[in-house]
Amino acid sequence: MSEMKRTVNALPSKTWYWLKMNDAVLPWEEEGGSETIQVGSKNAPVFLQVSGGNYEKKQIEISAKEKEEVEVYMQYADFFHIEALTKIHVGKGSRVKLVQVMKTGKETSLINRIETKVEEKGSLELYQVMLGQGNIYGETLTDLVGKEASFDADLGYLVQDEELLDINMVVNHFGEETRSRIKADGALKDKAKKVFRGTIDFKKGSVGAEGEETETVLMLGDDVQNQTIPVILCSEETVAGSHGATIGELDEDTLFYFESRGIGKKEAEDIMARAAIDRIGRLLSEEKAQEWIQNGLKEVLS
Repeated sequence: MSEMKRTVNALPSKTWYWLKMNDAVLPWEEEGGSETIQVGSKNAPVFLQVSGGNYEKKQIEISAKEKEEVEVYMQYADFFHIEALTKIHVGKGSRVKLVQVMKTGKETSLINRIETKVEEKGSLELYQVMLGQGNIYGETLTDLVGKEASFDADLGYLVQDEELLDINMVVNHFGEETRSRIKADGALKDKAKKVFRGTIDFKKGSVGAEGEETETVLMLGDDVQNQTIPVILCSEETVAGSHGATIGELDEDTLFYFESRGIGKKEAEDIMARAAIDRIGRLLSEEKAQEWIQNGLKEVLS
């Protein structure tokens, strides 16, 4: 197989090209196999293991019909290059909860894409934990098409060594009084690099819509690279959008606090690095998902 280039995570509204944030390009083969998994309304949560052969494509289709509830928990644990596309339809008055725990193998890449359409008074709750020992490219495209449709996303990540985490989140507000919230927290160690693109787009007709995105980044090292580009696009007047980013380091006062309790710098960094991941775990009620997260943390921090 000849190696090809793949472009992913395209920013809807282009910025300066010299920033190299308009998209991401990676080497990728196009000759792997494919598999489709369909998930509908269930009485109990659905647990999926996402894995496969090298450069294999996985497509997961989640559908919640009118006034249904669907919960799906997905664990990515593989030592191959994998592409996963999750397509979600949230019907009128329905609720979908999607939890994704991503832990890739060293020197591998995961392309994880989500495409969602949310109808009137429907809601999508997304929880993502990214613990890759390789590179992760994550893209979430959400269309809030019905009145009072909503989208809530909580992301936690830990990027270390020379890994790359590249995220692109786009929320399109079409319906009236739609609401979106994106919260991303994480830590960078060693020579890791993270790119976060967050776009909230208020389309014509989205009267009374509200959108919010926030990110908190802990930088644990002089060689880490962090790039964040929040974007709010507006074609409607009576809407409310906000964004904010907080970037911090482990300061001397915090280190002194840990040292006074017999905790060295390395252990202190690990405690702080896992805080964002533990936050996501506390939001989840399923013990199996919490176990995935804790086992993943133990492995990547060992």
